[in-house]
Amino acid sequence: MKNSIVRSGFQLNEGEQIDDLQCAGLKILQKKGTFRYGTDAVLLANFAADHIKKSVRLISRLRGGRGGELKILDAGTGTGIVPILMYGKLNVPEEFAPGRASYTAVEIQPEMCSLAARSLELNGIGEHIKIVNADICESGLDAGTYDIVTINPPYVREGSGIVSETTGIAAARHEISRTQEEMLAAAASLLRTDGMLFMINRPDRLTDAMTVLRASGAEPAELTMVHAFSDRPPVMFLLSARKGGGKGLRVTAPRILE
Repeated sequence: MKNSIVRSGFQLNEGEQIDDLQCAGLKILQKKGTFRYGTDAVLLANFAADHIKKSVRLISRLRGGRGGELKILDAGTGTGIVPILMYGKLNVPEEFAPGRASYTAVEIQPEMCSLAARSLELNGIGEHIKIVNADICESGLDAGTYDIVTINPPYVREGSGIVSETTGIAAARHEISRTQEEMLAAAASLLRTDGMLFMINRPDRLTDAMTVLRASGAEPAELTMVHAFSDRPPVMFLLSARKGGGKGLRVTAPRILE
């Protein structure tokens, strides 16, 4: 799919800019003074999409009886970057033809929901990705219905760090609305049996994440540490968990961003 995916004549609002995602011709809207996606979102989308493509047996079971469509949910979607990138990686290539995956993107901030919806309009993919303005812990979505959940929870614990004066940026980085543990427990409850959760966060949140996931019935399955440089400590971790999975964590080779 070429860059013609972007609709001609799309009008920008004040402060908005269009950024090229360099994935299947897709673009994303970002706005000055609001939270912007970073490397973590790209890593998470790649991590989840790569696992979905590789896990043929698992995906075959998850697709059973529903005409081959995967139900994917992104919790705390922000600008919608993760589901948009996953759409480009899973729905656009020939092996994952359109309709093989549908997406629900949940975001608590109305302004970010509006921006994400405009990005869908920009790309002409609104029928594939549904934006839900809600608290993931009180979303009203049916428990046990999603095959895949992706989540990039706030990095900074409640009461820690310097909080941005910009409300939207602060809410994305700090535990203002919900804690990581609350968000992970809610996300795990939305998974069906054998469903997979994929997350990214900072190393100091790893123990908390594994503890709450196991308690929520989503057993940690694979861990990848992410390093900015090969001779430095990790700056992030990527973790997958399987709903109802057996114990046994696989630790992979680290990813080096340099």
